[in-house]
Parts: sequence; C-alpha cells; structure tokens
Amino acid sequence: MTMPRIAVLASLALAALCAAVPHSTASESPFRIVTVGGRAEVALPGAAGWTAARLRTDLGSGGAARTQRGRLTLMTGSGQALRLAGISQVTLPEGGASDLPTRVRLDAGTVWVAVLPGTPPKEQLEVQTATASVLVGSGGTEITAGRDGTMLVRVFHGKTACTGVGAAQWSRTLVDGQELLIPPTGQPGPSGKIDRDKINVDWTNWNDEQDAAGGFRVPPPPK
Repeated sequence: MTMPRIAVLASLALAALCAAVPHSTASESPFRIVTVGGRAEVALPGAAGWTAARLRTDLGSGGAARTQRGRLTLMTGSGQALRLAGISQVTLPEGGASDLPTRVRLDAGTVWVAVLPGTPPKEQLEVQTATASVLVGSGGTEITAGRDGTMLVRVFHGKTACTGVGAAQWSRTLVDGQELLIPPTGQPGPSGKIDRDKINVDWTNWNDEQDAAGGFRVPPPPK
C-alpha cells in the first residue's frame, strides 16, 4: 500500500473517532462512554436496574454511572471529559438549559473533570453535591465526595470556581496547585497547596497523561 493511501486511511479513521461523540447543545447531554477499565455500570433513563458499561453508550439526562474496581470516562459532544475513579457514582440531573454548563451530581467517590482551554461557559462542566457546586472552567480538577458530607477539590491545572449551596453563601476560586476542603455545613477555610503526600499517585499520573494527550493541560501563569 502506498504512503498517500495510508495517510488517507489514517485521516478517515481519526475523523470517524471524532464523529463518534454526539454533538449536543442542551447543557451538553448526552455524554458518551469513551473508556471502560475494570467493572463499571450505567443506569439508562427508563431502564430497570444497572447494566455493564459499554463503549459508545450514550448517557443522557436522568441516567447514572458507577464504578466498582475500575475506571470510566464520559465525554460531552464538545470534548469535555468526566473520569470516574473506582467506587464512584454520578447522576445526570433532568433537564438543563442550553446556556448553562453541563451539570453532574457526584453521589459518591472521586471524579476528575477535564475542560479544554477556551471552552465557553455553556460547555464547561459543573459538579454538584449537597455541600457545594464546583464549576471547572478549564484544565484538570479532582473532586471527592466524602461519606460524611465533606468535599475535597484539587485543581492540578487550570481554574475552578467553588460555591456554597442552600443557606451556605460563599465562593472560592482555585487555580493551579490549590486545594479546598469543604465541610458539610458552614464555610470552608482558606485554600492551600495540594498535599502531594496524600494524593493517589497512580490515579493522578493517569489523569495527567490523559489531559496531556487530549489537549486539556493549561500552562501555568507566568511568574
């Protein structure tokens, strides 16, 4: 096979992969499953119970995804990524306006949100819990929901806005290398530097690699 022929086939294959993710405008739903590692399941709207997660399955409003001993990556039509660590669960709320960010409820565990630099607000990702709302504007952010209602937000690169929900009226903006521990009630204390001794190294390195390969990495601001 000639080199020009190989180049044409490679270009067609790449185009097919890019077209595989559905384009959406109404709060960027549905998501599409793009990677499955280990045991992961989905609950599709209108279906009974949980079924094994499969590549290229679309997950729309009212759906849910969870992992056992595995990882799962969901992607929006504009290319933003939501990665679930092991023993984690998310739910996609019903509805959503086309001019609002894509909203996901973190029910348990840890997710990594990756948003491309320069993404408009309506295509950004917002992770909600009963404690706070976390809007990832760009880069890579890890969010963990504790069993006691606490929430830990770590921004490895990019920019993220955290806001209290309900009666808790507060807001914090986090940038590269910062973390924020949010209590179940009341306002959080000041943000601090990410404690590298407490991170999951394997999980963090895998996400860093995914972010670099996918164009999610945001260069740190000049000093």
